[in-house]
Amino acid sequence: MKLSSWPANQQARVVSLGIESGRLRARELGLRPGAIIRVTQRTLFGGTVLDIDGGRLALDRAAAARIHVEPCDGVPMPKAIS
Repeated sequence: MKLSSWPANQQARVVSLGIESGRLRARELGLRPGAIIRVTQRTLFGGTVLDIDGGRLALDRAAAARIHVEPCDGVPMPKAIS
């Protein structure tokens, strides 16, 4: 399922990125295949805000539509280190 269609406040596991530009930067920020994420917010024009390992990452609509995720029930989200 595309990340752009994933419901808010539901955990997911990233299956594939599908984005070429910014791929290295996305990986540096924790967005990589196998990562456990949660959609925290949808923006007005289709953007998506993600919780990744306690950090936040905002994606535009086009990038969110290229990322594929799957359900990962029972896997707890990591807590942010303060």
